[in-house]
Amino acid sequence: MADWSAQSLLWSEEFADHHAGQLSEDTWNFDIGDGSSAGLVGWGNNELEYYTKDSVSINDSLIITAERIPADSGLDCYYGPAQWKSGKIHTARKIGFKHGRIEVQAKMPSGVGTWPALWLLGANLLDGTAWPHCGEIDILENTGAHPFQVQGTIHADGYFGENGLTKIIQSPDALADQFHTYAINWTPDYIEWFFDDLSYNRINRQDVESTGKPWPFNQEFYLIMNLAIGGWFAGAVDEKLQRAVLQINSIKYYLIDGFGELVLH
Repeated sequence: MADWSAQSLLWSEEFADHHAGQLSEDTWNFDIGDGSSAGLVGWGNNELEYYTKDSVSINDSLIITAERIPADSGLDCYYGPAQWKSGKIHTARKIGFKHGRIEVQAKMPSGVGTWPALWLLGANLLDGTAWPHCGEIDILENTGAHPFQVQGTIHADGYFGENGLTKIIQSPDALADQFHTYAINWTPDYIEWFFDDLSYNRINRQDVESTGKPWPFNQEFYLIMNLAIGGWFAGAVDEKLQRAVLQINSIKYYLIDGFGELVLH
């Protein structure tokens, strides 16, 4: 395995070290609701969850818990009383990243209908540049319907949604069975994906631009981690599923090959 510690560590979150088990709001924001207030009903994906702050906790690791909730919970979604609550956090306008190596040690949830994601969005989204023009980098997406599947993707104008540039590999064990490390090496000219330090995909800027499509990945991005339920990507939810947990041990951000800029707001 590669010794990434030999690279310069620019920033990290070791969740087991957190004081009083609290997530630092100097670093993290909480998304709340079903996306309607942001103009993204169902978070733009027909998702079922209502995001709440109390769905995110720290107990040795960062824990994002999705729970089926009763109809009288008082949480209302675009489809009526919320069926699920879960958590979504991000670093927008607090910490940004431009190039470098980002790695997340995480254990995926189990259960058909779960949709965990570790991903980044272009910070110019916050200034009015619409998705997908802002660019999106998915370090890892998974669904409970495909418990062995590791998938990394980029989205931008001309290649987004189902047409995102992506690759899927299969893990030898279910991703919910143990912690794995999901990472990207990101330079001005390529993005490369790793699963436990195994390189499984690389997309080159030159190859994308040669097709007449843009490469909006040479700007600041911010990090997002969430556990969605249902939606077009995850599909129908197992009626017996009551609870699912996404666990994150750590996030590490390195300078690599001279590339990497931590943006502090």
